[in-house]
Amino acid sequence: MVKATIKGLIAFSIFFLNIFAAQAQNTLDSIKIEQYLSTLPSLARLEEKYKAADNSENEEYVSMLDSPEITRTPISDGLIRLRDHPRYDEFKDIVTDANFSDPEEWASTGDQIMMAYSAYQLKYPESANAPSLAEIKKDMQEDLEKINKNQFISAEQKQTLINKIENSMALLNDPNYIDSENISIISPYIERLNTLFKEYQ
Repeated sequence: MVKATIKGLIAFSIFFLNIFAAQAQNTLDSIKIEQYLSTLPSLARLEEKYKAADNSENEEYVSMLDSPEITRTPISDGLIRLRDHPRYDEFKDIVTDANFSDPEEWASTGDQIMMAYSAYQLKYPESANAPSLAEIKKDMQEDLEKINKNQFISAEQKQTLINKIENSMALLNDPNYIDSENISIISPYIERLNTLFKEYQ
């Protein structure tokens, strides 16, 4: 169960963070974190208002807060979709009212928070019985070998799975990720982030 949870966190990281190459992160600070977190309740209420008003007539409803793409910068990438969102101007007002210069600065801060949050969860798992990073890497290597030997999936499916595992391993070996200074900066906010993510997932 614990290993499954850890693997889920890694999958979470890959979904939200494209780690095909090691890249240095900008340093977070408490002011930016507080500014970003202050926008989430208002954005969640805005999304609920939009859903209540328009979702019945919009079968292809698109969330303002979710990103379906595999990317290193999920929040920033989501801005591309948001620009055509019927509530974009209201979204922009919420962001600028929180003292961000523009939506791009808000999104960049969100990307850094998500990167640091997922790294913290992997480095300091809640369960005392959680496997070490070395054990996680070993499990990944075993999974990789099993996939390579699997004859019951297509070559395309196999390559997709292989890429995901190799990217996971690269993530865990990237000092810009697993040893980022942003981990210690985000640590006082972990409990609060856990609560927020549960509320808005």
